[in-house]
Amino acid sequence: MPVSLVGGRVWDGVAAEAVEASVVIDGGVVGAVGGEAPGTTIDVSGCTVLPGLIEAHAHLCFNAAADWRETFDSDSPTRMALRMAQAAESMVGAGITTVRDLGAPTELAIEVRDALRAGLAQGPDLFVAGAPVTTTGGHCWFLGGETDGELGIRVRVRELAKAGVDWVKVMATGGGMTPGTNMAAAQFTVDELTALVDEAARLGLRVAAHCHGTPGIANAAAAGVATIEHCSFRNPEGLAWDADVGKSIAEAGVAVSPTVHSGYLRAREAPYYDERLEIAHGLIDAGCAIIMSTDCGIPNTPHDILPESMAYWGEMTETPAVDVLMSATSVSAEVLGLDDRGVLAEGKRADVLVVEGDPLEDLDALQDVRHVFRGGEQVL
Repeated sequence: MPVSLVGGRVWDGVAAEAVEASVVIDGGVVGAVGGEAPGTTIDVSGCTVLPGLIEAHAHLCFNAAADWRETFDSDSPTRMALRMAQAAESMVGAGITTVRDLGAPTELAIEVRDALRAGLAQGPDLFVAGAPVTTTGGHCWFLGGETDGELGIRVRVRELAKAGVDWVKVMATGGGMTPGTNMAAAQFTVDELTALVDEAARLGLRVAAHCHGTPGIANAAAAGVATIEHCSFRNPEGLAWDADVGKSIAEAGVAVSPTVHSGYLRAREAPYYDERLEIAHGLIDAGCAIIMSTDCGIPNTPHDILPESMAYWGEMTETPAVDVLMSATSVSAEVLGLDDRGVLAEGKRADVLVVEGDPLEDLDALQDVRHVFRGGEQVL
């Protein structure tokens, strides 16, 4: 039977403000915005109804704690799957109805994705990359994606496609969670990344590139990846905005997934805060599409931190609340190729979040969740 959410405000994912209206959820889709339908009626007075949030960069296989590596290494596949399911449940309870997981053992990521879609556990709709493509001994080599050279890269992409991934993730630079790698330097050449993007496209897949160092960012943009993750413009001395590289990202039509979580921002004296702020403003001013992401699962970054981090991103960058909300709903859906969601409109997937108050006036309202529907199913 249809469910009508009545008495509250509705933000459809694109409008400048919320309006008083009702939302009808009919099966797995939005039946209407405005009006009621026979069936269950839920009073959401004092609340705002909006599209479910999209987390563009998550790691369900990590425990978000300082002992992440010890836990990862000691987990059996069964225990890790249960840990991933627990993380998924916490995310959907926070109003996050779609998640792009960008790094986990390939077979396990696919099994958890399929289990969630089959209703064997409660969580968001999951899109997975499996084990990221990385150099021998490169960033996150322990996830199982090591390879070298253009031929090796093409073979690795074919293996991932055969396994059934939704995205290809590549480690274009080193990373802080893998000792011995170089965060400031590129791990792959432009030609290697171009081969990876080409092979992925042939198989109907798109590429997300982990990039900290500026050379790796430049290579990824030149190769035409779909999204650049982190995009922190690191060099041997620290972080420094490069306007020319920023312009190249925008001109290539590559979206940026900045993975800025509120843990960075609570303490203004945190390392690199001023540099991260300059980079964020630089990317926005250059016209780069920004999608919300947190890298949740890494140390001190809980899986359900996206709503809180959106508020901090808005505060840090002085971005209007509506733009922050769009970056985690309609803009993210467009960038990720999910044209069935991200907005509240008739016929769209019924991923619906109901929060107390009005997040267009105060983004902190996102943390006061009243109801969550995922694909039309009420999970909270």
